[in-house]
Amino acid sequence: MFGGPNCKTCRLVRVYLLVAIPFILMMWVKPDFNIPPNIDGHAVVGYFFGGGAALMIAWRYYFDIYRKKNK
Repeated sequence: MFGGPNCKTCRLVRVYLLVAIPFILMMWVKPDFNIPPNIDGHAVVGYFFGGGAALMIAWRYYFDIYRKKNK
């Protein structure tokens, strides 16, 4: 069913918008963060996104595989 709460295309578009809009706004506004000179800002952002990706994979594994297997 297209347009319902379980529509895969609609969910994909919503997730894309939740990620893309803040990213585009950050590029447009160009905020100036004061990061201490001894901290690599690129590494912090990379670790943040890497940790987020690992958490998302673990979350999807739990709900899509582990939970269904143990019902």
